[in-house]
Amino acid sequence: MKFSRLLVLAALSAPLIAAAAPNATAPKGAAKGSTTFAVSATSFAAWTINNTSNPPLTLERGRTYIFDLTGVSGVHPFNINTTNTTGSASRYNQGVTNNGATGNTDITFVVPANAPSSLHYNCGNHAAMNGSITVIDPDAIFASNFDA
Repeated sequence: MKFSRLLVLAALSAPLIAAAAPNATAPKGAAKGSTTFAVSATSFAAWTINNTSNPPLTLERGRTYIFDLTGVSGVHPFNINTTNTTGSASRYNQGVTNNGATGNTDITFVVPANAPSSLHYNCGNHAAMNGSITVIDPDAIFASNFDA
């Protein structure tokens, strides 16, 4: 019975845990290392992250994520925010290095254990350049009543 539940769970959650899948969900796995997202901005209409426009991101508490902004124009500051908005007033800075960076500067996000479950990434100047960030606990997919 446990084995069949695992197969069903794996089938239902495959996009969630796939490495750099089209929905740009970060891969789960080893505690060491980090996950890098390739970020670009070729217009004012959307961020491109790992070749997908404005994808939702799922990040895991305790892991490190790097947003590689190589070549992003100075008119597109990349913000990790508490609300879906432009500007810099809603930046979420806990665990974030270089929030609001552009160009050849990386943003590093070491997701703290107390990070809110919902964040956003936004361009500081263009409202259409945004996406959701869902923050989960490590192995949250297996957390409750799996063996019940």
